[in-house]
Amino acid sequence: MLEKILQNCALYLPYPVLGLVLSLFFTKLLIFFLPRFGFVDIPRGRHQHEGIVPRGGGIAIWLSFFITMLMFSFFLKGFRVDFYQDFWNFFCKFLPPAGIILAVGLLDDRFELSSWLKLIAQVAIGVLIYFEGAGISLFFGYPLPAFLSIIFTVFWCVIIINAFNLIDGLDGVAAGLAAISSLLLAVWSMLAGNTGSMGIILLVFCGCTLGFLRYNFAPAKIFMGDTGSMFLGLFFAYVSMQYSTKSVAMTSLLIPLAAVGVPIFDVILAVWRRFFRRYIKKEQDSSIMRGDHDHLHHRILRETGTTRKAACIMYSLSLLLSLFAFACFFMGSRIPALFFVLFLIALFVMIRYSSIEVFDTLTSVVQGVRYPHRNFIFTALHPLIDTVLIFSAFWICTAVCKNFLPAPGQPLWLLSHMAPFVVCFCCSGIYRTFWLRAGIVQYYKLLRLLFIAGVSGYILTSIICVYSFNMPRSEMWQIFGFDMVFTLLAGAFIVAERFLLHYYESFGFRQLFIRNQGKHSDLRKVLIYGGGMMCRIYITRQFCGFKLDSNPVKIIGIMDDNKALKGLNVYGFNVLGTVENLEQIFEFKPFDIILVTIDDIAPENLQHLRDFCRKRGLELRSFSCSEKVLS
Repeated sequence: MLEKILQNCALYLPYPVLGLVLSLFFTKLLIFFLPRFGFVDIPRGRHQHEGIVPRGGGIAIWLSFFITMLMFSFFLKGFRVDFYQDFWNFFCKFLPPAGIILAVGLLDDRFELSSWLKLIAQVAIGVLIYFEGAGISLFFGYPLPAFLSIIFTVFWCVIIINAFNLIDGLDGVAAGLAAISSLLLAVWSMLAGNTGSMGIILLVFCGCTLGFLRYNFAPAKIFMGDTGSMFLGLFFAYVSMQYSTKSVAMTSLLIPLAAVGVPIFDVILAVWRRFFRRYIKKEQDSSIMRGDHDHLHHRILRETGTTRKAACIMYSLSLLLSLFAFACFFMGSRIPALFFVLFLIALFVMIRYSSIEVFDTLTSVVQGVRYPHRNFIFTALHPLIDTVLIFSAFWICTAVCKNFLPAPGQPLWLLSHMAPFVVCFCCSGIYRTFWLRAGIVQYYKLLRLLFIAGVSGYILTSIICVYSFNMPRSEMWQIFGFDMVFTLLAGAFIVAERFLLHYYESFGFRQLFIRNQGKHSDLRKVLIYGGGMMCRIYITRQFCGFKLDSNPVKIIGIMDDNKALKGLNVYGFNVLGTVENLEQIFEFKPFDIILVTIDDIAPENLQHLRDFCRKRGLELRSFSCSEKVLS
């Protein structure tokens, strides 16, 4: 075995190395020649670099890849005839769309074509790939009708090409992600027993991107431009479509998706963000086709402050997704648990890096949009969310309990579990509840409905199992256990989703606003004096009031005369001490404002606060609630 691996390395490894060397040579050459033909990137608008940098370096990746592939074909023709046919088929079909993408990219890098013109070219490339017979013709082993096949092929090409095009906004990011993705796909191809030439093709592509990365990593001496980024996207779109037609296993589709997961995540965020800004918030200067400064790499750059660190974090995210996809591949019997872990990681990344989109969405929902009204949004959206959550719970339970279920794949089995929830929720009027302002009574009603739906589902399932699946009555305890777990899991998902809305409305929404709107401004820091009911009302006003101030404040803590509260947490903030500890508090956590939330403050304490604020140039404020007689 080891001898065979070493023989294969000796035979095939020179070609990825050749691709790397050619890419280094062409990139160095292009750094000198491109500016002479007007291929330069002048810093302006969304551009992050300083100084004029050559643009269009993707030519180096394109040339080194196809030259290496051509030389590899001569080697295969005389040595491995079985590899040659597979390789030559890929080469001949991939070259025409790659040639078109090169021409479009060069024109854009030189003359800056409109986004719509590039989109039309990408659609045409997708159509060409379909008619070459290299598009998506199967889905999980099922043949697709012609009209669906061409739609899926074009859609996938456009998505992946633009994913790499959008992610190419920081030195070394697109080339580095492409190198990592191609290397991981090559390793997976070999581990999966793929005896064709795809693994070598991917390694050659990895070598070509690494050669370019040598001059593209921060500080970049050359940019790949749309010539390179669109070619990278086309390559991965093409390769992933080849995998989708050759395998029907979930992991066989998961690993290619995970390999390009970071660019796909970024393009999803971009469409989400720009759609809300243009069509919901009615920002006239926003457009789905217009770029912005809120891409994933821009956000990481703002947090890290350096381009190198931002690029390394992007690489780490890509590796993390791919490693978990590999884990799913090697541990087939534990796939449900690993999928759940992967889901948690994706959820963390989503919450961590999608705060702008979440903020825009919640702003539109909470403040209300003109068309449609927010009541309509909640009425229309919550049934869909609940259906997805119930289906997720059903899928998890089915995957875990598949050994003793009668026929989990039949539609009747799924319908008997989901229908009671849908019917109970729709008929009860629960969707008329405005969940951002729901009280304990509404949650109690929700729990009762979940119980009724669970019991109804069990009765319906029992009837189906006995009369349709011919299941013995003695085995109904298994169905009872399954239905109980399913009901509890579905209920937990549904209640947690509504509590999550409460969290964002009461705390996270304000934090998102501060993070995205006041991130680079000097937030004024407030120390609250008094941890009573007025303090709670003020905090509620700050974090639940949707009057978004232009100058938000940051609460650093609470000061209270009750010494027993020192060191405890009140309303989510630490009690830092009493008035006697004011000097120490200021040294430990400097602040700009002292806010008094006590009506009956002792005169000597009030004087002490005034003297302290006057001495240090701080602001002293008070907050209170009072009744007014209107008539």
